Amino acid sequence: MRRRNNWLVSDVAKWGKIVLHSITGGPSRRDADALVSLPKYIKKMPRQRNMQGRLRRKTNYIYDSAGSLTGLTIDAHAPEETECHGETIQIALIWRNKPIRHIDWEIRRKFPDGTVVEGWHEHLWHDRYRDNIGRAFTEPVGCADDLASMLIHACQHWNINIISRQDRRLEVNRNADDQ
Repeated sequence: MRRRNNWLVSDVAKWGKIVLHSITGGPSRRDADALVSLPKYIKKMPRQRNMQGRLRRKTNYIYDSAGSLTGLTIDAHAPEETECHGETIQIALIWRNKPIRHIDWEIRRKFPDGTVVEGWHEHLWHDRYRDNIGRAFTEPVGCADDLASMLIHACQHWNINIISRQDRRLEVNRNADDQ
């Protein structure tokens, strides 16, 4: 690896590309906002797994509109039993091991910039405060206890489409009925 400004540069022979690794604490706020606004898609809904009493859905393959990997991942987890008090669904959009967006629930949350939110909220990436800045987040009605529904809603919120064969088949059938 060699150093270029605030980046470590490594040549990756497998992909034939130069990869930049940030030396600083994480991406800039502008980079994080640009990644969220970029149209993206995943090819299928991540499978749900039970890991040590928690339900988890994770995908490492998020593509931009040109079909290139973005380097983003989504990690969603929830308590296995919905009767667990105090534990709720948490969903994070991660880039370079940093949560540039994160949705969770707390009774009351005060952020360092003075923002106070109650209930569902979204953490935003900030250059100084990292992921400790936030805003209120409105979850879809009836989805607060369903990991799959909350994941779909978060993906839509972060401009990520979930494509599956079932969705395509249903779209074809729906169009055939309309004619």
